Amino acid sequence: MLPLSPASLLRGISLFTATSLFWGCGSLSGSDLMVERYLACPMDSVWNSSLETLKAYPVTLKDKPNGVIETGWRVEYVQGAGYGLLQREGMGDKERSQLTLTLKPLESNVIRLQLAERRQHWGFRGGSRIYDWYPVQPSQKEVGHILSNLTKKLEVEGCFIES
Repeated sequence: MLPLSPASLLRGISLFTATSLFWGCGSLSGSDLMVERYLACPMDSVWNSSLETLKAYPVTLKDKPNGVIETGWRVEYVQGAGYGLLQREGMGDKERSQLTLTLKPLESNVIRLQLAERRQHWGFRGGSRIYDWYPVQPSQKEVGHILSNLTKKLEVEGCFIES
């Protein structure tokens, strides 16, 4: 029996993954978004490309033996909802996001990549804490952008990515 190539092994994993993702292994705590991809690529290439892709975020943890990269909060200003009769602006509406990227080798040069985003909004809440951070839905657009950039970097290195 001939050994499977990383690309053919990846195709087999893709069929299993399509079923798993349909049933929703996509949330860490209700307001987190987790996306999973399978890569036929050397771990060092994926690790280095991942760090390069996440350079816009403050990386707080780089644990290569366990395949974990975590970022601190990155704050962005956003257009908040107006309030009151005159629809006045809030006091500096902004959102912040935090990422966790996990890489797990499955076979020789086959890696499962999981990218999770947690997002919060700073804005008017009312009550005793008029303004505060509160959880909001993660940005599928932002996660998609990060994965697209990472995919481009890895494809240049000759890696095969299951999408």
